Amino acid sequence: MGKVAWVFPGQGSQAVGMGQTFLNHPEALQAIGRRLGFDLLEVMSSGSKEDLQETEVAQPAIVAHASLLAQAYAKSGAAPDVVIGHSVGEYAALVSAGVIDLEEATVLVRARGQLMSEVKDGTMAAVVGMTDLQEALHITEKISASGNLVQIANLNCPGQFVISGHVDAVEQAGVELKAAGAKRVLPLNVSGAFHSSYMMPAATRFQDVLASSPFEAASVDMISNVDAEVHRDPEQLKALLTKQLYSSVRFEDCVRKAIADGVDTFIEFGPSSPLSGLIKRIDSNVSIQKATTLEEVASLGGEVRA
Repeated sequence: MGKVAWVFPGQGSQAVGMGQTFLNHPEALQAIGRRLGFDLLEVMSSGSKEDLQETEVAQPAIVAHASLLAQAYAKSGAAPDVVIGHSVGEYAALVSAGVIDLEEATVLVRARGQLMSEVKDGTMAAVVGMTDLQEALHITEKISASGNLVQIANLNCPGQFVISGHVDAVEQAGVELKAAGAKRVLPLNVSGAFHSSYMMPAATRFQDVLASSPFEAASVDMISNVDAEVHRDPEQLKALLTKQLYSSVRFEDCVRKAIADGVDTFIEFGPSSPLSGLIKRIDSNVSIQKATTLEEVASLGGEVRA
């Protein structure tokens, strides 16, 4: 039997009613809410789609949800060999790797979300059906050179990536990418140009937030979005989390690195499971499981309690 990777989705995986699976075991979310200064359980259980789209709410909600599911599964004796997060999902990966506790993770991602939300005038779009990344890079670099920045922000799987930057530049890039072979360009409902150079001011400020956070060495291999390499050192992890804000999320490379290192089973924990489809498109031979509720954790063999 090969190794097992636990994977954690990022912003966009939130879902209305996502917190209802924890209503019979509310203590952890209530404690997190007290730390954050608002009722996280209430928002996760009864909040509207609009409530959950606020970056500074969505990010702690996603990390808390995914981490609590993984912790419930861990109570059965299960443990990962490798952890991978997608963007803010890296903070749930840090929790599962023993780098920080869950309350600290949610405090960090709320601060991260607030700083990201303060950077205005940018947007993102998903590009589907284009496999020629060199041509995509040529198009985005040409547009950026003319004045308004646009960059490739996420490399998700073969034929799917995300662009990020100035609103006008993203729109222009969408037109040119479709002319170059992309089947679809889908605008994303986000508040800024995440994972682009627009985020560098936020990253500088977030670096100061991370500096005082009590990180421990990771107990299992964590594959970073920034370089798709394994890291365990706490200071290296902090530096990578800072860089992640303005760097491309190399999710496809992270998955391929895990497979090259012997992983043949991926388990996705989160309010929804967008990464499972991406992983299947990266390598259809691996085993993929998912848990979006405590009941689904039980089906994996975990305990139905947070």
